[in-house]
Amino acid sequence: MLGQDLYLYESISLQLRRHIEGGSYRPGQRLPSVRSLSRLFNTSVNTIIQCLRQLEQENYIEIRARSGTFVAACPPAITTGAAEFEFLPVEISLSDDILHYMEPHHQLDLIHLGIALPDPQLMPMERIMNTLRDITRKQPLDVWDYTHPKGHQRFTLQLARRSLHYPNPISQDDVIITNGCMEAIDLALRTVTRPGDTVAVESPTYYGTLLALEVLRRKVLEIPTSPSHGICLSTLELAFKHRRVSACLVSPNAQNPLGFTMSEENKQKLVELATHYNIPIIENDVWGDTLYSDGAMPAKAYDHAGMVLYCHSFSKSLIPGIRLGWVAPGRFHHRLRELKLVSSITTASAPQLLLARLMESGFYAQHLVSLRQQLAAQADRVRQAVLEWFPPGTSVQQPSGGCVLWVVLPSHMNSHSLFEEALRSGIHIFPGSVFSPGQRYAHCLRLNVGRPVNSAVLQAVRRLGEIARRTGSPTEGPTSDG
Repeated sequence: MLGQDLYLYESISLQLRRHIEGGSYRPGQRLPSVRSLSRLFNTSVNTIIQCLRQLEQENYIEIRARSGTFVAACPPAITTGAAEFEFLPVEISLSDDILHYMEPHHQLDLIHLGIALPDPQLMPMERIMNTLRDITRKQPLDVWDYTHPKGHQRFTLQLARRSLHYPNPISQDDVIITNGCMEAIDLALRTVTRPGDTVAVESPTYYGTLLALEVLRRKVLEIPTSPSHGICLSTLELAFKHRRVSACLVSPNAQNPLGFTMSEENKQKLVELATHYNIPIIENDVWGDTLYSDGAMPAKAYDHAGMVLYCHSFSKSLIPGIRLGWVAPGRFHHRLRELKLVSSITTASAPQLLLARLMESGFYAQHLVSLRQQLAAQADRVRQAVLEWFPPGTSVQQPSGGCVLWVVLPSHMNSHSLFEEALRSGIHIFPGSVFSPGQRYAHCLRLNVGRPVNSAVLQAVRRLGEIARRTGSPTEGPTSDG
């Protein structure tokens, strides 16, 4: 419980939300009338109306004119698989599980549907290598020497130019180059939080985020997250208002693992909340360049007060091995720059010169058009295969970008058992339990669809469906594995 400092309508909303999450009210079921709820909670009609408006904003209910109030067809808790969210911070202890599930990625004899990464076949390898060879031949001193800790000017200029259409463009002076997006996130966390602090995250969220928070000894507050609309802003505001968290780490674009993209309106509201309550937002936009359709901007675009620490990289959109990322820390720039100097001094010159060249020529933008089309087609093809071959009751979220599918199995099933059986059949997947510190998503799994869909991939998906049907038989019953 949140304690006695809640407004009355918030307390009633919380109780109704838990009834919906717990199954007391099922999707599509009609709720009691406003007057009935008013009598039940011994409060005014206006308070109940305010409560219902909050639940409607959170996508838990639908208010139908002249018909009444109904539980949404896909309320966030049911769609994402959470039974109940406790409004309490928790410590994380997932590192052993995460490493166990990651290890098979380097076995060459497997069908790799686990680690989220586009296939090398989708990348312009020849152009990348030719450009890199040309740089090392013509600019050997630039490649040999340290670059400025903030990054090479040619590269940072290109990064800043990408934001010229934002309402609040990113300044070249605010850019700091990092060794991938994870170093950017690590530096951002160490900049705005301390050991023992609590960080709000989406639920489910990327397991790498949870691993970083565990290593840094931060606690986590899970915020209910809709696969259609993103993090629940009203619940997040409660955490901000009551000072439950020191920061919030989110992925508004092509979120991993759900694949959603928040509306521009909700991104703007997210930044407004951060500014109003003075709570920093760490934005992980590693998949932002892979959005299937144009028009979406990061939350950073609406950041007039510098409260968003924007983290990005080229690992998912071009080449992961060069470990090239960047961060725009806003008002926290000075402290993050100090931590970067202590952490790794600077970032290698050659990758920065490579990306600067590819961006200056317009090649990178052209490549993204092709990459997005291919990823969208692959995601759709595998999604249809899962729906065809997996057990009845399986649902698959339609992603807006990236190369992962979030698969929700019937509630009695366990994806850890599916992981082990699939591995014995030569298929690597990622169980859903490691996308939450509370291991809420044991009946979910994440599939990588970054590989071109050929007969081997389709055969692997079909085999997974067969294993799921067999291991998920009600006669076996659910297991207690995480």
